[in-house]
This record gives sequence, structure tokens and C-alpha cells, in this order.
Amino acid sequence: MKKSYLLIILLSLVLNAQGNQSELNKIINNMFQEASQKRDIIAMSAHNKMLSQKISKDVVMIVNGIDVEDYRYDLIRSTQIFNDFLLAMYKGDKQHSILKTTDSDILQELNEIKEEWKIFCKHVLKFYKKEDAVAMESYKYIIENNEKLLRLSHKLTQTLKSKNHLNTNTNKVREHTLKIADRQKMLTQKMFKEKFLIYIGEDVERNSIRLRGSLILFKNGLKGLIYGDEKRGLTAVTNPKIKQKLERMWRLYKKVKQFYIKSSVSKKEMKQLAIIEKQLLKYSTEIVSMIENTLEY
Repeated sequence: MKKSYLLIILLSLVLNAQGNQSELNKIINNMFQEASQKRDIIAMSAHNKMLSQKISKDVVMIVNGIDVEDYRYDLIRSTQIFNDFLLAMYKGDKQHSILKTTDSDILQELNEIKEEWKIFCKHVLKFYKKEDAVAMESYKYIIENNEKLLRLSHKLTQTLKSKNHLNTNTNKVREHTLKIADRQKMLTQKMFKEKFLIYIGEDVERNSIRLRGSLILFKNGLKGLIYGDEKRGLTAVTNPKIKQKLERMWRLYKKVKQFYIKSSVSKKEMKQLAIIEKQLLKYSTEIVSMIENTLEY
């Protein structure tokens, strides 16, 4: 943020010398408004990465009769949020100060997501209401294609970051910290989805391989945020409030780590995982928001 403040100070000196304080205020306001809008768009895109996994996890829980009404409520809400972001990018959204997207590269990636989402969402809608028979074809499609939606959403997020990068707001350490924190949020959903699929015997070998990768990423990311990790380019978070939440996440992870690693778990252990998964998502969402809205992290 230092470059941003130096620029503002310089503008202040120049414009004050010209006796034009109102012009300075206008420039400063526009600068921060533009930066805020771009951060919001990137944050919403990153949130959709997580939702690709949460929606899939919710469908798995509904199909298996676990807290069906609660997961159905979450499913409907998450689907709407995912869809609203795509609409906002295409048409603009006054409420969130999002302008209609005109950049050809971003539009190309949006179109790729839209084509996959159109099919994916059609299958998700089958689980909005209670039905006598489970829509197994839709369930299978969601399980087999959710990570495609994740990859496309990740690709869009990376493009938005590169396109909307503000030279006056450059802080590479903060950006990398936020990237890892965003990934942690997504992994809370991906890990639990993979473990539950293993628990019910769904494509065990494939999901076991994926879970091992997710666990490594989650553990390394969380440790790196707390203690720093030179190899992964992470500087330890020093903000006391953020660090406190990260340490709570670490304690929760240590509490359930054994359940994730074990080849088989009991129904009681899966219930405990389900409770802690929700807590991990809550903490990781709060951490991302705190990093986005503070200068000291």
C-alpha cells in the first residue's frame, strides 16, 4: 500500500499548491472506489471457486439423507450466489457497483463457465425439492464434473487478478496471502466432500488420491499462514485477530486430521467431521474478509 499513499501525498502537495482541494478529493475517492470495485469482483470470483465444491458437497449430503433440509437450504442459496455473480459480470450490477464486462479475455472465460454452469445447474435443480426417487443421473454428473467447474472458476479468478491489478495498490505479499487464504476456504469443502464419498464407497481409489492432495494443500497452506513458509513464498500473518482465527483453524484441523487420514471412519466420526467442516468454513471465510479489509495482516 506504500506506493498508493505516496501517490496520494504527492497529488495532495501538487493540488494544494494550485488551491484545488476539491479536485484532490475527487481523484482520491475515484482511486479508492475503483480499487474497491476490483477487489470485490475478484473476491466474488474466488468465492465461486469455493461454491463449486460446497454445492457438490451439499448434493452428496442430500442424496445420502443427511440433515436434508439444512443442506437443501444451503444448496439453493449457494446456487443463487454463483449464478448472480455470472449475471453481474455479463450485465453489470448497480448494487455491487459492477460494470458490464467488455474485456474479450474475461468474456471468453466467462463463456466457458456459463456453458458448463448451464448444464451443471440443470442437474443441481433436481435436488431443490424432495422427490420420491433420487435423480442418480444428475448426482453422477455433479460428482464427475464439479472439479471442472472449480478449474474454470479458478482460471477466471486468476485472469481477473492480472487484468485488474492496480499499480497504485501493489502489495505482493498481501496478494499471495489472500490467494492461499481463499484456497483454504475452498479446500474445507473439497476435503469433506471427498472424505464423505470415500465413506459411502463412491469411487474410493480416485477420491482417496484427491483427498491426500487436498489435505497436503490445506495443511501446508494453514501452517504457512501461521508460521510463514519461504518455500511457498508465504510470510507469517502478524495481525493478532487474524492469527488467532488461523490458530483456531489449526486446532480444529489437528482434532479431525486422524479421521481424514484413516481408511475407514464410523458414523459418529463423520458427524464430528461435518460439524467441524462448517466451523472451518466459517473461520476461513472470516479470515479472507479480514485480510481484504485490513492493512495489517
